[in-house]
Amino acid sequence: MAKTIAFINMKGGVGKTTLAVNMAYALAKIHGKKVLLIDIDPQMNSTQYCLSQEALTQLVEEPNRTIFGFMNQQYQVKATLKKYTQDEPLENLTINVDGVFDIVASHMKLMEINLDQRPYKLRQYINNHFASKYDVIILDCPPTISEYTKMGLLAADSYVVPMKADAFSMFGLPMLQNYIDSHIYGEFGHEINFIGIILNMVIPSRLIYKKVKDKLKNDWKDYIFMNEIPYREVIVKGLDDELNKNKYIVDMTVETELRKNIEELSLELIQRGRL
Repeated sequence: MAKTIAFINMKGGVGKTTLAVNMAYALAKIHGKKVLLIDIDPQMNSTQYCLSQEALTQLVEEPNRTIFGFMNQQYQVKATLKKYTQDEPLENLTINVDGVFDIVASHMKLMEINLDQRPYKLRQYINNHFASKYDVIILDCPPTISEYTKMGLLAADSYVVPMKADAFSMFGLPMLQNYIDSHIYGEFGHEINFIGIILNMVIPSRLIYKKVKDKLKNDWKDYIFMNEIPYREVIVKGLDDELNKNKYIVDMTVETELRKNIEELSLELIQRGRL
């Protein structure tokens, strides 16, 4: 049975998507896990990171081949992203990424659906179609309190908070915790395990890093990942075209330190998340 982990932060620009995608890749390639990444953000950042321009163009024209398909309807759709065109059941909407892991792509049309009327839809779909096929399911959530956030957290067993060591990122953490306590547990009774905080794009020489780290140690001591990801342009510009040549960090030959960080972080995620 798969463990479902939401990667979430109430603030954008923390490298969440780059981290979620690279954790999916590392868990599969290094540790042999069967991994599914589900992009539940209508901005489609994970989808853009993982897929070719040709595949993205097809997906824009075929929204039913994305998360929109099973959130919006129950019938079969045409599988146009493959070389054949027979009708396929919706559980086959996964797309394999470079022979390593699978993704359920997002689509801008997701914004057209009233998710408030179906908060458990994603959870039910995961349980019925994906839970028995994968070891780990990663949900890339949008950086807002929204119906997408609610849907993702209600579908997840646990969650990880990637954050930068800056004052603005600190504000998102208590906001998220309050939302989970009052709505996800308070309103729906859904218990979700907090795996921990991953500090991303850190610059240890900066004073703000020390201040944030001390604050986190004081308030969240048991939830701070030991392994951190240093600041690198490859993280900041995770969706740039130039990165597509070598877009997964564990495959990079020049960023050996960063590659080691990702490898060690993926192992710590396995240990903390009991994957």
